[in-house]
Amino acid sequence: GWPWLTFLDSISGQAQLLASRSNGTVDIVLLIPPKDAQRMSTQQLNWLAKYSVRVVEVPWTLPPALRWWPKDWWPGKPDGWCGPMDLVRLHVFGLDDYDAVAFYDQDVEFQGSVAEVLLCASTGRFLSTSGGVGEPLNVGFFALRPDKRLLRAAEIFAEGITFDRTTGWGGSGFKPAGGYFIGAECGQGYLHSLIYQRHSTKAQE
Repeated sequence: GWPWLTFLDSISGQAQLLASRSNGTVDIVLLIPPKDAQRMSTQQLNWLAKYSVRVVEVPWTLPPALRWWPKDWWPGKPDGWCGPMDLVRLHVFGLDDYDAVAFYDQDVEFQGSVAEVLLCASTGRFLSTSGGVGEPLNVGFFALRPDKRLLRAAEIFAEGITFDRTTGWGGSGFKPAGGYFIGAECGQGYLHSLIYQRHSTKAQE
């Protein structure tokens, strides 16, 4: 649809400032499944070209081994579960031709410098933020030093895993939240369990 990626101007401005500050290369990257890439209009392609956006086609929106999803949803259903739109962003983990990457939802407008975020992430720290309604991780933003082994770990985490509203992904729980939180059955819970619930047997695998 249109309007689309409405904050590319502010993102591009910050990318140019960071490139100048770091004397490096800073790209704006769009992750997209091939079937969606094929449906992009000329208007959308021209918009991406205007800001020199790098388009990266990714092979899956759900980890290939994941076999759990809500009972009223099925692969290919366009609505009813936020799993695919959340978990596709795990491909950011594998962009290891960069020293650091940050994922931002398309509705995020930069109000200041993001240099510190990426410079910190380049040291190997995983950065995230909590949400506004009690979720310990908001999947609309995270930053890290990418490594294809992290992407592989995210894929392995999916093997044989299920989600339960009382015990979370693979029995990992919800701490520090007191229980189920918004998006726990989607990417917010999956990513939080993978990165932060390292005491759980499934995460340790």
